[in-house]
Amino acid sequence: MALQFVLGSAGSGKSGYVFRKTVKEAQKNLKKNYYVVVPEQFTMQTQRELVRLQEKNSIMNIDVVSFQRLAYRIFDELGKTNMAVLEETGKNLVLRKVAEERMDDLCVMQGNMKKMGYISEVKSLISELTQYNIDPDTLETFIEEQNMPPAFSYKLQDILTMYRGFRSAISGMYITAEEVLEAFCDMAEESKLLQDAVLVFDGFTGFTPIQNNVLYRLMGIVSDIYVTVTIDPAEDIYSYHDMQELFAMSKKTVASLLKMAEEKHFEVTEPVVLKNPKADRFREAPVLRFLEQNLFRTRHHSYEKKDEKEIKEGIEILSLPNPRRELQYAAEEIARLVERRYLTAQQANSLDRLVHTGAYRYRDFAIISGAIEEYGSYVPQIMEEFGIPFFLDTTKNILLHPFLEFVRSLLQVIEDNFSEEAMFRYLRCGLSQISEDEIDLLENYVLAAGIRGKKKWEARFIYATHEVTEEDLEALNELRIRVMEPFFELTAVFRKKGATVRECTTALYQFIVSLQIEQQLKYRENQYKEVKDLAKAKEYAQIYRIVMDILDKMATLLGDEVMDISEYAKVLEAGFEAAKVGVIPGGYDCVMIGDIERTRLDDIKVLFIVGVNDGIVPKSDNRGGIISQLEREELAKNHMELAPTARERVFIQRFYLYLAVTKPSKKLYLTYARVGSDGSAKRPSYFIHIIEGLFPGLKAELITGEQVDETLVTPESSMAFLLEGLYQEDAGWNDEKEVLWQALLHWYEKEPAYREQVKAILDAAELKYHAEPISRAVAKALYGNELKNSVTRLEQYAACACAHFLTYGLRLQERELFEFRMADMGNIYHQALENYSRYLKESSYSWFDITEEAQKQLMERAMEEAIASSGNAAMADTAANRYQVAKMKKIFARTIWALTSQIRQGKFEPSQFEVGFSYTDDLNAVNFKLSEEEHMRLQGRIDRIDTYEDKDKLYVKIIDYKSGNTGFELLSLYHGLKLQLVVYMNAAMELFAKQNPAKEVVPAGMFYYHIDDPMVEGTGSESEEEIRRKILENLRLDGVVNTEDDIYRAMDVELSGKSNVLPISVNKDGTVRKSDKAVDKEEFRLIADYANYRIAEAGNAILKGNTEVNPYLLKNRSSCDYCPYAAVCGFDKKIPGYEVRRLEELSSEEIYERMKEVF
Repeated sequence: MALQFVLGSAGSGKSGYVFRKTVKEAQKNLKKNYYVVVPEQFTMQTQRELVRLQEKNSIMNIDVVSFQRLAYRIFDELGKTNMAVLEETGKNLVLRKVAEERMDDLCVMQGNMKKMGYISEVKSLISELTQYNIDPDTLETFIEEQNMPPAFSYKLQDILTMYRGFRSAISGMYITAEEVLEAFCDMAEESKLLQDAVLVFDGFTGFTPIQNNVLYRLMGIVSDIYVTVTIDPAEDIYSYHDMQELFAMSKKTVASLLKMAEEKHFEVTEPVVLKNPKADRFREAPVLRFLEQNLFRTRHHSYEKKDEKEIKEGIEILSLPNPRRELQYAAEEIARLVERRYLTAQQANSLDRLVHTGAYRYRDFAIISGAIEEYGSYVPQIMEEFGIPFFLDTTKNILLHPFLEFVRSLLQVIEDNFSEEAMFRYLRCGLSQISEDEIDLLENYVLAAGIRGKKKWEARFIYATHEVTEEDLEALNELRIRVMEPFFELTAVFRKKGATVRECTTALYQFIVSLQIEQQLKYRENQYKEVKDLAKAKEYAQIYRIVMDILDKMATLLGDEVMDISEYAKVLEAGFEAAKVGVIPGGYDCVMIGDIERTRLDDIKVLFIVGVNDGIVPKSDNRGGIISQLEREELAKNHMELAPTARERVFIQRFYLYLAVTKPSKKLYLTYARVGSDGSAKRPSYFIHIIEGLFPGLKAELITGEQVDETLVTPESSMAFLLEGLYQEDAGWNDEKEVLWQALLHWYEKEPAYREQVKAILDAAELKYHAEPISRAVAKALYGNELKNSVTRLEQYAACACAHFLTYGLRLQERELFEFRMADMGNIYHQALENYSRYLKESSYSWFDITEEAQKQLMERAMEEAIASSGNAAMADTAANRYQVAKMKKIFARTIWALTSQIRQGKFEPSQFEVGFSYTDDLNAVNFKLSEEEHMRLQGRIDRIDTYEDKDKLYVKIIDYKSGNTGFELLSLYHGLKLQLVVYMNAAMELFAKQNPAKEVVPAGMFYYHIDDPMVEGTGSESEEEIRRKILENLRLDGVVNTEDDIYRAMDVELSGKSNVLPISVNKDGTVRKSDKAVDKEEFRLIADYANYRIAEAGNAILKGNTEVNPYLLKNRSSCDYCPYAAVCGFDKKIPGYEVRRLEELSSEEIYERMKEVF
């Protein structure tokens, strides 16, 4: 009985030695059991190596196991097969339940418990405590005896609460994976398999306390124990000084095992020290041997040979632009070293078109990184471009898998009472057996009809929208039944008072079965297999079993618990968080890509370490976790050992880095990025400088762009060069590159598999927008010979001809929504103002003498009737909308007060309200002859017309009510963007001229009134009258005022300085201050004529078929702002031909001059 260490530096052949020795002894002692214990992820390749070493390729009495597998071997032998092990998902479920039960007992951790991922942090900490032999009693004693800071003490108390709760919840039912080894220790002596067995431990950098317990227990049971230890033969294995030593972990391992052997009186034989350079990994790579012998050593030497070329045969350092380019460079080098050449279909005939001619196979290469999450995202695309088979050694979180999303969403449907968002989250998962087209139809209807809540989903759909007819409702109701039918029983169970977790889980399982989810997932798995996406196929093959296991654990662990659906969903979510899908290599001959610490590499000839940047190599330790690094150090001071602290991990990572760089037998590539994926500047790792110090002749090679000859490996990887060539003038290409590009293009055009794809690329490169109008015949078919327009339509045409065509030509409509919009509010305000004016006219009052009480009654009546007649059910649908209605009533009251105040401050009287003019009215102002056959008639409605008579003149003022922030701007009028007020004024003038032929009709002003209840600034000391005056100033009319003295003073008899009714101010001498809001009689006429000119111009262009995508830009406004057709028109400034019309910014004087030039 003896313990023997097999010592040697990295690459010295320790594994080979101990494997050969084991195989040889096993052949001699066939009745003896040999166990080769390796880390879990190393078992397969170890088994393969042992089989290879045996003459007959069989290992009858040698078993390759991990610590866990060895334990299970013994459990099987002793008949302890009823031990149920709680895996990671089950732990999360139990801890979520414990957290809910003991939330009130938690102090520090309570606020974090509901955060996503926090339960997993708690689980990791409890696993760590178990691994390091700290049970709840030990932790409680520690808390009581040690004088810790209060905050830390409370945190430890919370951890203890969760730890005890967890142990109590699984007691008698399950053990954890960490406790498996404890159970193994208790049973080891009973095992006959272990009696006189030989154990070989290989591939470990150290052992956890619980693993040490296993080794301690096995001493005295087994006959021999061999342990391989990575250490420089020149080191004294018995002398340990500090963690800073490179081989500190190895020395600690040796010291720990020697102490155990001494306690157990287990013999220790002389260690085997391997230091034969002819037999080691680096026999053909002197540069890599020198690296292994000198890296991180206290006393190291510099490589004597300064020849960079010779050094580069073993090590290369490369500086590349970014992480993507690093991986691309690695792929280029692998393709070059494998030496593939691409054959045409004619040359290849029945052979594989990719022919290997080199000495390397793909399995000879590996790529590792300290940031595999970041680099791994680029791997599939780049490797597929170069046709390189690969295996990305990661586990995949499945939280966003369609099946998990399906389960989570259907629970949300019940929890949110069948809300619109939850229902379509569920339906869009693709597993509800409702087609995408059916979901689209259903969603359109639900949004338009306001279907929210279980009652509305259960009730028959009867509301016909603009797009849904009575016939369509039948089909929609059939669809509604198909959607709702599976939910009836599930909803009943989850809403049943006192429903247990087992009942809920059973109902959930039955729901899944009813929709044939297993069959659907199998179908998708087969689809992925057909397209050779084996990773996805494997994911779909595992996912159903994973979810069923979680549901089983829910029923088993929490079966009799009573939970509401919210709590149930949280517990299930915790289980899903811990679930991961393992990925299996697609084949033996592939490039291994993985993490610098986790991934196990074996028999690698060429290694690429990418991302050798500061913070990645070595990894910056910002784990923190529930117990911070400072708190871990505090625990260590008080003799409670947990996982290594941040300081210790720095040295451990250095050891892992040493192990990594010594893995290749031929060549090592170190690459670092100058810029990160997020665009931030990156520094090379200190490790680069260490390597450069060891090899004075070696410097990092700066690589800027792609090497063309390296990318032309496969048709896929060559595509980037083809695309670059389309813009070769910008890239500054030479003749050689141009010739190469032409040859590549010629090859693509001859290959049937790529001909269509390349044609599409060339067409896209030459894409240019050309405005092509529709023909007059098409325009006539769409619009007719007579255009019947609102002024808004002409304004939209002036903003963008394409938007006009899509709205009025193709009659595209935005999706109908069941909502209370600004436009709906505007309609109600307009109707209420019309109602109020009509009621006032029918009463005995006028605007000038109505009392406050009478005004209040008329206002309320007018508003209530307007709301009732609107027919918008959405107003009462939500609390927000009901609040909005209440707010509207306040705004309307303010509006009536302001309008009354404005009217009373002048001599003008409201004459008519909601004056409609249409194509039936014989008004020249709204009827335009565009050609002999083509006409245009404008339609519209003037909100209010005020008049004032003075002898032989009739002054006309029009007001248009706006609930939005519409204002008058002369510049917008000039460009045709705001014509409405002028058209209304022209129509009103002509209308009143016909009604009053004996009087001269004079325009007094045209205005917008902004419906609002503004907040005004003040000091708080203002009187009620001053506040009202400020409010009135905020609500003054906006538009154009006739500057004739009698006119503007008739509109504001109190005018002095700045008017609080009109958008003008007067000087001390009584004259109106110059502005674009104050115009004289001639300017009024010019504006009217110019508006008519723009209207006729727009009408002619519409009938000519102009549909150009021509959005305008004026100041900071654009017609593309809020345009619903952005996804339809295809406007893109990067595509030649698409241009924005930059409208000129002109002064009032320049505008009038330009207007005059037209006539």
